[in-house]
Amino acid sequence: MKKTTVQGLRTRTERGFVVLTLPPETGWHNYSAIREALCEALTAESARNPSGLVVDLTDTILLDAAGLVLLARTQTRANLLGRTLRIVVPATALRTRQALHVTGLARLVPMYPHLESATVPPPARPHRRRAAADGTHVLDAIRALYPDDNRLSLYLPDTELTIETAPAPDDGHLMVSVGGVLDEVTTSQLGEALTSMIERNAHHLMVRMHDRIRVRCDPFPVLLGIRWRASAEGGCLSLAGVPPRLRQIIDREGLRSAFQSCRRLAVPAPAAAPAGGTLTAL
Repeated sequence: MKKTTVQGLRTRTERGFVVLTLPPETGWHNYSAIREALCEALTAESARNPSGLVVDLTDTILLDAAGLVLLARTQTRANLLGRTLRIVVPATALRTRQALHVTGLARLVPMYPHLESATVPPPARPHRRRAAADGTHVLDAIRALYPDDNRLSLYLPDTELTIETAPAPDDGHLMVSVGGVLDEVTTSQLGEALTSMIERNAHHLMVRMHDRIRVRCDPFPVLLGIRWRASAEGGCLSLAGVPPRLRQIIDREGLRSAFQSCRRLAVPAPAAAPAGGTLTAL
């Protein structure tokens, strides 16, 4: 199959980073071609080094919701692949910057005013990563920002799965926030993602489910397999924020002890707890 070419879409390497420059107009009309280029850039051999991928929006106008969807999906893939993702948005691009802040994407992906600053190599020992914003909230915010964009229903189907990672409060576990839909397809994808994390030496995992996650199948056969895999490496797989339907299965099958953390997580004092309550693991 012949590749679709888009004028102004180009890929190059700058100071160890793969740099993908988006075309002057980014929208649903060239969404598929840009998405293909982003996937290739993320999986390129040169993107596997500590530098990663930079998406350059310097000369880009976002015509509709497509550009934000592309960035949200690219950020999710970058997390799954363990890649670094940065974006370039000039200080003068006020509308684009506002959209990134309103949707929460600015909290997910580091944003730089020009390519020179975006391609500064990361430090040899990176600073501790901040907790990532929930990807499901970002997709909801994109829908809210473009309520009349009918194409969103085509490119954000119900089978979308979002996975975000960040250090857990005890600084010894990796928090994995899961949103979207859990069905036969996405549960398998979640299993592959968790397996990949374990293979990259993240042996202590805490899976936190979004409060609006939609459950369409029993994910425990897969999760138990991941739990035994983590346990074999001296780690654990604990669950938090479990929906009522899945909690019923846990209680019925006697699985509560299987998904306990190997250590007690640090719980903030009541005065410091967020308004929504304190997160606790099973």
